[in-house]
Amino acid sequence: MAITWFCVWQGAGASAGTRVDEYDLNALKALIRGCPGLLAGHILTPAQAHDPHYAGEQEQAQPALILQLDFADVLALETLLHPGAHLSVLVEPKFLPSLKGVPAAQQAMLARRYAVADERIAQGEDGSLSYWVEYAGPAQDENAWHVFYVAHHPYLLAKFPGIRGIDIYTPAVAICDLPLPVRPCMQRNKVIFDTPQAMTAAMQTPVRDALRADFHEFPDFTGHALHFPFRTWTHRP
Repeated sequence: MAITWFCVWQGAGASAGTRVDEYDLNALKALIRGCPGLLAGHILTPAQAHDPHYAGEQEQAQPALILQLDFADVLALETLLHPGAHLSVLVEPKFLPSLKGVPAAQQAMLARRYAVADERIAQGEDGSLSYWVEYAGPAQDENAWHVFYVAHHPYLLAKFPGIRGIDIYTPAVAICDLPLPVRPCMQRNKVIFDTPQAMTAAMQTPVRDALRADFHEFPDFTGHALHFPFRTWTHRP
C-alpha cells in the first residue's frame, strides 16, 4: 500500500486569503521533479467549483496550498524528512516567499485507491480538479467510523458522472526530523474530475444527495469536515 505525505499551508486572519504565486509554483514543481523515490507528486491550489452542500460557508478555512507526495513505502519518505535532505527546503524561510506568514503542517497517511469507470484524465494546461475532504475527528469509535465509511462512501462516489479517481487516506506514522507540526486528521479523501465544470455538474446529480444522506448516517465524530476544490498539477516520474 502506498504512503502519502501531505504538507498543508493554511493561514488565519490576514493570511487567510494568501495565494502562492507562479514563481513559487515553479520552485515546487522543480522540487517534485527531482524528488528521489517518488511515485507521484501533486500541487493543489484553490479552485472554484460548486457543491450545493458546501456553498462558500468555509471559504476562510481553505488552505492556500497543498503538497501531496506519494511513495511506495514509509522508508522512502522518511529519508527525505531530515535536515539537509531533499524536502528540508520546505522549512527554509526564503522558500515560497509568496506564502510568508502562512504556516505549514504535515501528516503521513496510507492511501487506498478505488476503481472508477474511466480513470483517463483529460488534463489541460491547468491540470485536473481535485475535491479534497478532511475529517479532523476524533470519532467516538474510529475503527467503526472507518468500517462504515469504506463500506459505503467509495461505491457511491464511483457513481458520479465524469469521476476519474477516488483516494481515501487514513493516518500513518512517518518519522519527521523537520520543524513541521503535524496536522492531525482521522481521514482525508480526494475525488478527481477533469475540470471545475465537470465537478460542478456531478454535484448537481442525485449521487450527491445520496452521499449527503450517507454522511448523516456516519458514526458519531467531532471536529471539522472540510470540503474544497483544488486545481491539481501532477507529476509521475
